[in-house]
Amino acid sequence: MRAHLPLPTAAALLLLGACAPAAPAPAPAPEAAKRVRIVHTNDFHGRLLSARSSSAGGREVGGSAVLAAHFDSAAAGFAGPTWVLSGGDDMQGTAVSNLSWGRATIDAHNAAGYDAAALGNHEFDWGLDTLRARVRQSRFPWLAANVYAARADTQPSWIRPWVMLEERGVRTAVVGAALPTTPEIVMAGRIQGLRFGPAGPAIVRAAREARAAGADFVVAVMHIGAVCEQPGSAPEEASRGCEGEVLEVAREIGGDVDLVLGGHTHRRVLTAEGGVPVLEAASYGTAYSVTDLERRGDSVAVLSREIRVPYADEVAPDTAVARIVARWNADVRPITERAIATLAAALEDPDFGEFPLGNLMADAFRSAAGADAGLLNNGAVRRPLPAGQVTYGVLYELQPFQNAIVRQTVTGAQLRAALEVALDDQGRPNAHVSGLVVTYDPSAPRGSRIREIRREDGRVVGDADRLTLGLPEFVATGGDRFAPLVPAPYANVGVVDVDALITYLQSRPQPIVAPSANRWRAVR
Repeated sequence: MRAHLPLPTAAALLLLGACAPAAPAPAPAPEAAKRVRIVHTNDFHGRLLSARSSSAGGREVGGSAVLAAHFDSAAAGFAGPTWVLSGGDDMQGTAVSNLSWGRATIDAHNAAGYDAAALGNHEFDWGLDTLRARVRQSRFPWLAANVYAARADTQPSWIRPWVMLEERGVRTAVVGAALPTTPEIVMAGRIQGLRFGPAGPAIVRAAREARAAGADFVVAVMHIGAVCEQPGSAPEEASRGCEGEVLEVAREIGGDVDLVLGGHTHRRVLTAEGGVPVLEAASYGTAYSVTDLERRGDSVAVLSREIRVPYADEVAPDTAVARIVARWNADVRPITERAIATLAAALEDPDFGEFPLGNLMADAFRSAAGADAGLLNNGAVRRPLPAGQVTYGVLYELQPFQNAIVRQTVTGAQLRAALEVALDDQGRPNAHVSGLVVTYDPSAPRGSRIREIRREDGRVVGDADRLTLGLPEFVATGGDRFAPLVPAPYANVGVVDVDALITYLQSRPQPIVAPSANRWRAVR
């Protein structure tokens, strides 16, 4: 039979309570995760209007109002703050933007909700006075931690190295960097008083300042890019075979930042380097990247990353942004919609090599200057041309820089040295000529790859010979690394690049057949 123990008295209960071990203190609640979504575009180049894109299967993409709607959708679908960043080169590139000296693009960017932008090399195309005016107009900061006042380590007051963005208790620092070689590819004199330093050390210094100021996340956005052999076909499919300066910078700064966003090369890049994701979103508003980051304690994880296409038929365009674009576009439509010429076939703009469109443009510059030969850097070819009727607006997008055409007198030796510069590291032509046939050995050592230069009448150009070139002033003054031409005298012929091209096209039999690619001839 089970024994029943007597019930304890009240005193005994008190005694037992006094002797019982204390209950353990409750464990501290785990720190709540913090999340942020980063949306990014790069190399917008004034594309305020939507356009049909071959890379998007012929569907209409981009434009400021469509992008703004996609940005809003990205923010609405995320439980946390969303920030919109630019990798630079925003204003230069179309008539609607350029004819307002970039004011139209900044108006649209302000309304679309950009939060910060890196300084691109083309931001300097109109000089510092105009750039400072656009910076004052912007409701977002322009960032470049590696740009300093000449002969000093201080930054101009209108450029910021980094900015802290805060919402819902989440602090996100954005550090910016400009292309270190900007002085080599910007028109001489337009960055006077500025010094461009290496990007990596400047970003690390700024990132550590931001961490010390309490940043939960640090994002580096820079006008520095990469090129990938296989960019990836799906939005989230990783790129393969990537190389480029942005990856070198990522290796330097990987321990100090959580995300690297690039620009400049106009490529789709979705990769990782230095332990951090690296993204670049093509160009002209035809793509944008979306990256989600999460912090738990001291650890930051990448929840997702992808490159999306802003299809116009997937959203209702932002009405406020659309009104701004329409207002600016109304001023230029009578100019941009004017028909100029008719092309027999579409003309592509490959990334390298010689192609008919480049030859056509070199012929136009030679004709405008009344010169013996023509020379055009491939960086001046900004878009393909469609078959059939082409308008002023399309030609302006092809040649947006308003570079003066000049007649430059060079020796054969100077021309040879310039054509050496025109061959890239793989021995491929990166410029176009007119009135010349250039024989070269791509496998020869740098400096001795040009074998022979002949005029179109068959005469060989000797080192002591003198001839005239028709070319953009940008190239004549050493832009795009054409330093061998700098000592040669030149004269402005009174016409800018797009007008020289228009005059030439209108002088040709219609429809126009572009000259074939056989002016650079490789030998072994």
